Amino acid sequence: MTSTIAPDDLALYRSARLRRDADFDGRFYFGVRTTGVFCRPSCPAPRALEENVAYFATLFEAVEQGFRPCLRCRPDMRSWTRHAHVEGGQLVAMALDLIQRGYLHHHGVDDLAAELLLSARQLRALFVRFLGVPPVKVGALQKAVLAKGLLLDSTFPITDIAFASGFGSVRQFNEVFRKVFGQTPGALREMRRHQGLEDSCLSYALDYDPGFDFGRVLDFLRRRAIRGVEVVTATQYARTFRVALLGRAEIAEGYFVVTDDPARSALALRIHSAHIACAMEIAARVRQMFDLETRFAEIQARFAADDLLRPGLEDGAVPRLSVAFDPFEFAVRAILGQQVSVRFAGELAARLAACAAQPTPADYPEGFDWFFPDRARLAGLDLSTIGLARARQAAVHALCRALEEGVFSLSPHQPAESFKRDILSVKGIGEWTADYVAMRGLGLVDSFPVTDLGIVKALTRERPMTRAEALRHAERWRPYRAYAALCLWNTNAVRAAPAEP
Repeated sequence: MTSTIAPDDLALYRSARLRRDADFDGRFYFGVRTTGVFCRPSCPAPRALEENVAYFATLFEAVEQGFRPCLRCRPDMRSWTRHAHVEGGQLVAMALDLIQRGYLHHHGVDDLAAELLLSARQLRALFVRFLGVPPVKVGALQKAVLAKGLLLDSTFPITDIAFASGFGSVRQFNEVFRKVFGQTPGALREMRRHQGLEDSCLSYALDYDPGFDFGRVLDFLRRRAIRGVEVVTATQYARTFRVALLGRAEIAEGYFVVTDDPARSALALRIHSAHIACAMEIAARVRQMFDLETRFAEIQARFAADDLLRPGLEDGAVPRLSVAFDPFEFAVRAILGQQVSVRFAGELAARLAACAAQPTPADYPEGFDWFFPDRARLAGLDLSTIGLARARQAAVHALCRALEEGVFSLSPHQPAESFKRDILSVKGIGEWTADYVAMRGLGLVDSFPVTDLGIVKALTRERPMTRAEALRHAERWRPYRAYAALCLWNTNAVRAAPAEP
């Protein structure tokens, strides 16, 4: 197999490895031939001699060459979407996201390709080009990595973990696991670090890059928290959840807590649920909430040189795009927030959750009173008692009907333009709501809320602009226009003009 690493990058990577430079984590990996282990650049293990080191552009290449993931720096446990290169790799990133959430547990590669409007042959060619391996091998590794995390960070029985990880039998589980990690599942479980874990509790460390400001993201989430569903303090974010398991007609429910672990440069995620298979889905959504996947270096260089955006950087850094945990919940919340303050929108959302009355089990911690209602429950709910205008009530019900009828999709794996076109056909959904849901609800990073009052104010400070002129002006910020919008809102906050809703 030919490495996808560029020869000109080798000297840079050698230097980064010797410095243990965390800025290069995810950009390359190195394997040590004498041990058969591969690591991140920042791994604290003793430095290997250069003559014994092999370099890889992706962890998939390292595994394909027979190297095992280091149990100290755990290079396989970070989100894989960072492996998709910016130039042309968006489809690969979408496919990796679906694989890491467990899509191939119940679907084939042909189904995955169709999800992205590709043929299986096209998808395979993209994977080989950008990752060095075909999708089927990435899927096999995902199952093994999921099982590894559950073995190390939960108390669930090994047999349950095998099937929850997508393996068809315990024998297949043992064979694949031994091949990837060089030991049996039972041997790895003996190394479990989190002694004293509660039953039905999963623990994850979600790595972040240098400069990540946990407190700033918490502050954003705290101002928008839904009482009874979310609990946000100065040190943690927590919420209840009900999520559909990918490829299954099953709903997983529970709650999770996120705290900062600065010593490890990671967020500590603890998931409390009896449904093992929800682990990767919850972890993926939390990564999006705190924007842990974006490679900011390119965006930073462009925005720092832009006179209009530079004042909106946060201590010189590009703002994080916090994507909602639940796209449907956010779409409803966006309707509730039409033409009202952030605070009152949160109050309406709390009243709606209480009105829908999907209670949590009695043993949940204080503050976790409700699950946010699903589409079926909300579709027939009388919203006249929560203080919501009739037009907004009708819009919420129209949203539920349109989703049921397939008028639009809340999948993040679609172009922003397609999503916007489809959702605008729903009565009560205007351009502002469509753009904001695309941006904050789905995480479509090239969406741009051109009709937002704060954006208009920021763009027209020097001279008036029409909508068409504003969109032309924003073309220079593709494919990161959502981040440009965050900067524009920030410039308004400095000048006491309309900020983000």
